[in-house]
Amino acid sequence: MLSLQTAVILTYVSFCVAQTPVYVNTTVGNIMGFQEQITLNGEQKLIYKFLGIPFAESTGGRNRFRKPVPKAPFKETFNASKEPAACYQQSEQFNALYRYYGVSGFSEDCLTLNIYVPHELQVSDLRPVMIWVYGGGFVQGASTAYKPEALALFGNVIIVSINYRIGMLGFLRDPHGVFPGNQGLWDQHLAFKWVHDNIEAFFGRKEEITIFGQSAGAGSVMLQALYPGNNGLFKRVIAESGSAIAPWAINKASIYDGYIKDQGCDPTSKTLASCLQSRNLTSLQSDMTSIGPVVDGEFLVASPIEIMDGTSRKTARARDFFASLDILIGANDIDGSGYYYLYQAALNHSTLDFNITKDEFKDKVVPIIIDWNLFPADKNTKVALEKILTYAYTDWNDPDNYVSIRQNAIDLPTDTIAFSPAFITVRAHARLNVGKAYLYEFAVQTRTHIVPVSSWMKGSNHGDDLQFVFGLPLRENVSMIGISNYNFSSEQKQVAKATMAMWSNFASSGNPNTPMDITTFTNTTWPAYDMTSQRYFRISDQMSPASVIEGFYPRRMALWSDVIPEIRRQHCPDKKQPDNLVGSGAALFERRFALWILIPILFMSINELL
Repeated sequence: MLSLQTAVILTYVSFCVAQTPVYVNTTVGNIMGFQEQITLNGEQKLIYKFLGIPFAESTGGRNRFRKPVPKAPFKETFNASKEPAACYQQSEQFNALYRYYGVSGFSEDCLTLNIYVPHELQVSDLRPVMIWVYGGGFVQGASTAYKPEALALFGNVIIVSINYRIGMLGFLRDPHGVFPGNQGLWDQHLAFKWVHDNIEAFFGRKEEITIFGQSAGAGSVMLQALYPGNNGLFKRVIAESGSAIAPWAINKASIYDGYIKDQGCDPTSKTLASCLQSRNLTSLQSDMTSIGPVVDGEFLVASPIEIMDGTSRKTARARDFFASLDILIGANDIDGSGYYYLYQAALNHSTLDFNITKDEFKDKVVPIIIDWNLFPADKNTKVALEKILTYAYTDWNDPDNYVSIRQNAIDLPTDTIAFSPAFITVRAHARLNVGKAYLYEFAVQTRTHIVPVSSWMKGSNHGDDLQFVFGLPLRENVSMIGISNYNFSSEQKQVAKATMAMWSNFASSGNPNTPMDITTFTNTTWPAYDMTSQRYFRISDQMSPASVIEGFYPRRMALWSDVIPEIRRQHCPDKKQPDNLVGSGAALFERRFALWILIPILFMSINELL
């Protein structure tokens, strides 16, 4: 409950200058934050910020590779005015990347959270809460790389961003369960519990908590939606370009044996724990190991698709929890364009500005998608998949047209890693017919891209939605994950307002259309997804009633939801199907992706030194 002292202090400081201390009394002790003035859409706004609040003890020493331990209550007032260290990244290259993003440092004592509170709030005006979970292929990421102040102020919601362990420290699992795996997911769960137990002290409504994330952050929040131990901790989920059934969301536990042996430890030895815990962090970092969540029988009692679409008693509690939530899920229209870097290497081109022939599409592009995502069990399966995908993604009216070939070379991976997982998830949720569901496609013609694309690629690449979700076009002199705001167009500012309004509306009411009148920004409303009309919303530069569309690429989605799984079943009748819709190799792809981002950064650093 809110204390009178907290209310008085928070009300008083709203009249003071920037950097005035703000004190809050929580269940774990007193916390001191501060207020800051920012410019939003040309107006000066005040926001309360509480940075680096620890929700768990250090994950170093004997706590390494294990579930998080709740933080003991503070003996003195905790100073929450400094940006916290990030969790160690999986590789040193990612450490360098996040230093470039402005992260102050890295530590094993990294399980912290940041809270952003709109200053207008009063004791009688508790606000909805949105908890941000970062992406990064489960191998990279940091809470302070994101700037959520605009979303908090514009949407009149409280934003919490959390750190969780990534890479080997966050997901290592050994054959005998000494290290349970999914440590990063347990970190997230503990952070959600801390927020639920303490957010009222910050004027947050603990019954109205939404978790949201992008890429692996979206995969994370959907995995959290399948863990019934979260029941009561949050009510809604927003997943941007990621799902629990995406190719990269689930790994096989056996993949960690090689990593353990590379560390000079015996996976079968009783001394495994002490062996790995004695290694220094540099030696533990890895550029090549694909690391991420696993089906462990505890956090995940079965594969995500079995939980969502199954009927067994084993998965009933998880499925009921999933069904009870409101979900908003979608992806970007060219989410898969990063695969052009793989095509570029396979076809020996020096830049991304190249055409692809019909034969190159069949002989190079299609096999790349299959090898990276579908992991065929045998040659016959691979041949069958090659034929069906080549057929489905060829314009047979003009099969040699390079424009349509290039577009199909983007649509194919976009469907594989983003569109079909989102579609299958929302369909499974709608079939359960309990909570509400909303499906979107983000198709804004952005001029700034987190991951560089060729000039001919039009639309929103992986991560490009983030600058609008967090209102970057309405900020001044702010950079975020490598994007600096510049002269955004009026259309892009309108997209930012619309996106923030829809996201915060959903967090407030479970409906993206209200309480803020969304028609002010979109000229239409966004209907819920249901099995009858199957309507979704296309977020673009020019939104209108035509932005509401019936049927989400039905021919392509039927291929991925029904035909591809059946082909794999027919060719592997005696083998258990993969845990997910496709494979689990995209973590390696995302690492290569990030290295392409790093290359210009490293060159800039060299030029500065010269």
